Amino acid sequence: MRTTIRVLVAALAVLIVAGFGVQSQPVHAAGRQVWAYYFGWYTGDTWGDGRLTDRPANPYDSRDGGALGRQIDEAKSAGIDAFIVSWFGPKGDNLTNQNFNALLDQASARGFGIGASVDMQEGGYNATTDEVLETLRYLINDRANHPAYLRYDGKPVIYFWNQARFSVGDWQNIRDQVDPNRNTIWVAEGTSTKFIPVFDGLYLFNTAWAANPGAVAAQWMRNVQNAGGWFYTPTVLPGWDESRIAGRSNPTDPQDRGGSSFLTRSWEGAANSGANVILIVSWNEYFENSHIEPSQNFGTAALDTLRPLIAAWESGQPVPESAPAPNAGGNPPGAPTGITLTITNNVRFRGGPSTSAAILGTLTFDTTVDVVGRTTDGAWIQVNYQGQSGWVSSRYGNLSGDLNAVPVTG
Repeated sequence: MRTTIRVLVAALAVLIVAGFGVQSQPVHAAGRQVWAYYFGWYTGDTWGDGRLTDRPANPYDSRDGGALGRQIDEAKSAGIDAFIVSWFGPKGDNLTNQNFNALLDQASARGFGIGASVDMQEGGYNATTDEVLETLRYLINDRANHPAYLRYDGKPVIYFWNQARFSVGDWQNIRDQVDPNRNTIWVAEGTSTKFIPVFDGLYLFNTAWAANPGAVAAQWMRNVQNAGGWFYTPTVLPGWDESRIAGRSNPTDPQDRGGSSFLTRSWEGAANSGANVILIVSWNEYFENSHIEPSQNFGTAALDTLRPLIAAWESGQPVPESAPAPNAGGNPPGAPTGITLTITNNVRFRGGPSTSAAILGTLTFDTTVDVVGRTTDGAWIQVNYQGQSGWVSSRYGNLSGDLNAVPVTG
C-alpha cells in the first residue's frame, strides 16, 4: 500500500513539475489567439441616441445575462477567443463593473476568455494613482483568479486605456506595488514607447487612418520590440466613423467599410505581422462605427468575413498579402510619380495623412524622397522612404514638380 502511495505521489510530482516547473527564461508563445475589444455601458435607452447610425440586430442592456451569453456565442462562432472589456474598476459598482463580472460568469460556462482594459478616460474613475492601485489590487488579487479571466502564457492579461494620465514614474511605482514580479501582462495603448520599461507591450486602438494597415502592423511590431517590449497585438478594424461625436479635438476621417474590403486588408496585415495575438476593434463600439457585432445595417457580414480568415490563420495556413486600396485615379498606390520632395525641416513620417496617425519615423532636413500621392487639398504628401510608404505635412518640404500632377491617394 505504501509503495502504491509513493508511486502516486511521484507521478503527481512529475505532473506538477511538467505543468508549473521553473524555466530558465520566459516563454511567450501560447498559440494563436484572436481577441475583440468590448464595451459594456449600454442600456435600453442608449439605442435611442440620435448620434447612432447603426444598432445591434437585437438591442440589449449590458447587464442582461442572456444577451451576454448570446454575444459570446456569436463571437466564438467566428473563432474569437476572448473579449477585452473596457472597465472603470469596481468603484461604486458602476455599469462597466456589473457587465465585467456578468461576462466572466457567462464566459466560464462557454470556454471563453474575458480580460480587462482599465479605462482612465472618465474623470470620475481612476483619476488618482491611489484609485488605480485600488482598481488593480481588486483585479489582480480577485478577478484575475476567476476561471474565465483571460491568460496568455499562463499570466493574466491587463490592457490599459489613457495610461498617459500618469507619468512613467507613477506607473513604475504602481507596478512595483501591485505586480513587482511581473506575474501579469500589461499592455499600454498608443504610439508612445516611453511606457515600455513599465508595460510589457502596446496596442493601437485606432488604425482607421491607415491606407495600408499591413505596413502599420509590421512597423509597430518592430517598434515595440526595438523599445524592449515583447507583447504587441496588431489591430483589425472593419471601418470607422466618429463624425457624429461632437467636441473631439483631432477626429479621424471616416474609413468606409467598402463591403468588407477594409476589414480584409486590415486582417491580412495583422496576420502577416508575426504576432501571435490579433485584436479586433471592436465588438460593439457603435458611436465610432467600428463594430463587428451583428447589426441592423450590416447584418453578420463582418463575422462571415472573419470566420474563414481566423480559422485559416489559427491553423497556421499562410495569409495572402493584399494590395493597398487603389488611389482616386484607379492606379495602384505606391508607384513613384517622378516628383520628389526635399525636406526643409525635420518632420515626422506618419502612417496616414493626419497628426493622429502613428509616427513611423522622422525625415531630417535636406532628405529627398519620392512622391507617390497626396491628399485632395495638398496638405499632406505621401512618399516612399527606405522602402516604406508614409505621409508628411507638405509645409515641411519643397516639391520638384507640379502638385496637380500628383495623384490623390488619401
